[in-house]
This record gives sequence, structure tokens and C-alpha cells, in this order.
Amino acid sequence: MNKMHIILNNKMFTALLSAFLFVFPVHLLFIFIKNLLYDVGAIQPAKINAKIISVGNVLLGGTGKTPTTIAIANFLQKKGFKMGIVTRGHGRKNESKSFLLQNHHWTECGDEVILLKNNLSAGIPIYISRNKVFAARELSKIGCNVILLDDGFQHRKIYRDIDIVLLGPENYVKKNQFIYPYGLLREPFCYIERADIKISTKRNLVSSELSLQSNHTLSLEVKEELLTAAPIKTIQDLSQTSGILSLCSIGDPKSFDKTIKNIGIESEKKLVFPDHWPFSEKDIDEINRISTTHKLKSIICTEKDYVKLFEFSDLLKTNLYAVVLKHDLNQNIEADILSRLS
Repeated sequence: MNKMHIILNNKMFTALLSAFLFVFPVHLLFIFIKNLLYDVGAIQPAKINAKIISVGNVLLGGTGKTPTTIAIANFLQKKGFKMGIVTRGHGRKNESKSFLLQNHHWTECGDEVILLKNNLSAGIPIYISRNKVFAARELSKIGCNVILLDDGFQHRKIYRDIDIVLLGPENYVKKNQFIYPYGLLREPFCYIERADIKISTKRNLVSSELSLQSNHTLSLEVKEELLTAAPIKTIQDLSQTSGILSLCSIGDPKSFDKTIKNIGIESEKKLVFPDHWPFSEKDIDEINRISTTHKLKSIICTEKDYVKLFEFSDLLKTNLYAVVLKHDLNQNIEADILSRLS
């Protein structure tokens, strides 16, 4: 099955599912019943012998969960906590497997897991599993006293000491503020009230006033140094060149587009792939065709995409560059988290 068949099949499946749920919104009933049972105590979440911090959202798309998870983990490790991270490993080959990350390829553990590994301080273990309760217990056994759940807001089977929900730029678009398929929400906005901390992320990419209440705001900032094996090493130097192709396969491509514009990089062409896209040689052929046709010299992408595209660097006819995020929290968020762990 080639790439076009996959895209068409995904679009057809999504359209059929959306149409069915639009007419018969059975998922709303399931979401309501599940949350009600947990809220009234009919179902008790499992408790782990460690402090649990969940980082999640209510939006179908990117709000910065992985960068925020990295920032929290690095910060708390510096404060003396023994950190561990649980993540599902989206986009990996066999999602039924559960394992502690070692020297796995991104196809085995997921592209975001490699992003975590590359940016976490040394010694922070990552456990990949769909079963967050099992994974958290395994990390507890090896000595982790604080465990972060990457994308855990809807996963109520495990008790959490701090529940953090992120609100990204797409959350402030009125048409998105309805549950799927009427909008882009995983569950109604009213459920964010169960969060202990609400953070508006990518604040520097939102031009309008915030219409949703949050406890903190967090901007998306990037490092001056680029991730690359090519001669140009900094954003400033790359911004002075022409013939740039921007490329991404993330949940929030609009934010990537705004980010590179904000740092002065002007792209002549853009390519957007579905989130977690597993690039193939056919994709590289298409990228090379576009680059040759339009005389493009460079590709600017996200760090997550760089992990996958770098394997094809010998086949690419252009230089490959990636912007790297600053994984920092502000002092107010740091203080809030520490106060809840004490």
C-alpha cells in the first residue's frame, strides 16, 4: 500500500467515523458516564508508591505536552527528585509492547520518545506502555519517587497528585471549542476544572486576548543553535539565506509556521504531513522533486521530524535543519509544582 492509498484510506475512515458520531454521538455518553463514575467515587483510580504528575490536554492536536514534560522532569531532577516518565509511544510499530527505553529505534518506541530521550537530563528513565498503571509501578520499583504521565489527562485509571492541563492556540478558536466531531476537543471544556494547574502554552503565538482562564502562561521559545550536520549552525545565519522549504508532521503545524516566521526564517514552500508520519523513500523522492523544481537549498523542520528525516540525509538533495525548543518553565510554574509536591 503506497502513501496515497494510506492518506485516502485515512481520510475515508475519518470522514465515515465523523459522520457517524455527528449523527449518533455515542462517545459523549461514554465520556460522561466514565467521568461521572470517577467523580462520585464509584471507580477508584490505582495508587502508586510515588508522586504522580499528569501532563495532558483536551484538544485533538499539539499543545506542547512533550516539551512541557521535558521541562518539568529536568527541573524536578535538579531539585533532587528521582524522576521517571511514562509515555504511550505514539507511532511505534507494536503498541501492545511495554518496555523500559534503552537503545531502541524510533520505529520501536515512537518519535516523541526519542525527542524525550534527547532532551532529558541523564538518568531519567522512560517507560513505554499503553498501560500507564503498569508502567508507573515498574518505574516505582526502580526507585522513581516522582513519575510524569505524558498525555495522561483522560487516563483516569491512575491516581495523580498533580493534574496539569495545557491549553494551546487552537483552544482559543471558537469553532474548535466543541467535542469531536463538532470541534477539536477530546472531552467537553467543563472537565478541565478537575485539573490542578491550567497552563496556556505557546502564548507568544496567540495574538488575541485569552478567552479561557488559566493559572499560568508559557511561551514557546527556541534556541539560537540549529540541529544540523550542515555548515550553517544558527538561526540568524539561516535567516539570511533563501530557498527554504518548511516541513513538519506534528499535531499543530500552524504553530510551527508561526514559530519560524517569528525567528525570521522565510520559507518559499511548505510541506505538512500527518502527525507522527513515518517518512519513506517515496516521501524523500517527493521532497527532492519539489526542492529541484523550485531550486530550494534548505529544509527547516521540527526536532521530532529531524529524528526521522536524518536517516535519509544521504538521499536528500538539500541541507536539513531543525529548530530546537528551549525546555524551560517560568518561576511561577516551578513554584506552583513544588508547593503541591511538598
